[in-house]
Amino acid sequence: MDYAGRISKLASKLDDEGILAALITAPENIHYLTGAPFVRGSAGKLLLVWKEGHATLILTELDYEEAKDSVAGGLELIKTNLFERPLERLRSILPSSSKVGYEEGAMSAAMNDRIGANYVLVPLGGAIEKMREIKDKEEISMIEKAQSINDQAFEKALANFREGMTELEIAAELEYMIRRYGGEAYAFETIVASGPRGVYPHGMPSNRRPSGGESVVIDFGAKYGGYCSDMTRTVFFGEPKPELRKMYEAVRDAQEAAIEEVSIGVTGKELDDVARRVIGDHGYGKYFVHGLGHGVGIDIHEAPTVSASNPNPLSPGNVITIEPGVYVPGVGGVRIEDLLVVTEGGRRNLTKFSREIVVV
Repeated sequence: MDYAGRISKLASKLDDEGILAALITAPENIHYLTGAPFVRGSAGKLLLVWKEGHATLILTELDYEEAKDSVAGGLELIKTNLFERPLERLRSILPSSSKVGYEEGAMSAAMNDRIGANYVLVPLGGAIEKMREIKDKEEISMIEKAQSINDQAFEKALANFREGMTELEIAAELEYMIRRYGGEAYAFETIVASGPRGVYPHGMPSNRRPSGGESVVIDFGAKYGGYCSDMTRTVFFGEPKPELRKMYEAVRDAQEAAIEEVSIGVTGKELDDVARRVIGDHGYGKYFVHGLGHGVGIDIHEAPTVSASNPNPLSPGNVITIEPGVYVPGVGGVRIEDLLVVTEGGRRNLTKFSREIVVV
């Protein structure tokens, strides 16, 4: 990864605005700029990107050895003393009253107040997140590998699915296969929602046992090299009921129509409109209750969104999901999700598993 190039790009923005340094606290952004490993929700690292184009990572002894073995060369590492917090060390490095850039929404109000007591804080305006929207070849390679793990894991897990299994057992089987085929972590909590629970787009697995032709919505992802994949398939435990088959065909038609339109210059709203129109033509318009998709990268949900809220055109290097869904109370739910990268020639689908109906 070109960490030096990323730091240089951010530094040029700081210099233009007269900011001495950017203080980065979000673990995902620290990883993006340095390669330092992270666990989502973790804290304890502070990254300073100086306007001159170099960077300093302040961290505790808990993370020091792993970071030392992982980060890009040329990054200055500073290890705090025992029980010394990174923020305390920051005050000895960064001159008081300096103009400091910060990530909006990444710091707690309390931390913002503590830092603001010593420095003049200037919002970065989502500068790092905007950089992250466009993936380079190495990032796309990591995401493609993560998606390949998804495809392999689902195929192998599916062979072990049986009527009588609980949703929890279905999730466990799939998660085992994700690890077995190289997933370093799960991109998010696996969703398994069957039968009447299928109307929960984010339904966590339960002890329910699907049967009798019910649909089972399974949404899952792997992480590889710090990057996420995302995939949803809806399978049937027994021959699908006629209404569920109709729902499946509506969702599949909508997804295929939207995928065909993915290209440079098409907006998230336009893609969402395509899928929504197809599902509406099938008679299920009011049951499509979420946006068509989202960006994927270090985070499972990041820009660009693929929904009515995004009037901005897609660019080469965007990685997005296309995941229409229909959720009919009392009947069940259907969602199909593929992961695509926007290319100069249009799009490349990273998801290889079939969209045809699968009956367990």
